[in-house]
Amino acid sequence: MTKNRANESAACLDCEQTITFKRRPMLEEIIYCPHCEAMLMVVELNPLEFEWAFMDEYDDDDYDDDED
Repeated sequence: MTKNRANESAACLDCEQTITFKRRPMLEEIIYCPHCEAMLMVVELNPLEFEWAFMDEYDDDDYDDDED
């Protein structure tokens, strides 16, 4: 039987306020910060870690706006 770790928490990437879960979050779960409403994704469970949800897969430096 696995132990359910309640009240896990981590800091929001945007406002840096602590986000606390009453239940164990799931990997790749999309959550919203209750303080600033930033959309985050759970990317690590131990320790609990977030990444920006729907991050762009490209680097802005890869695209040149100049038309030569």
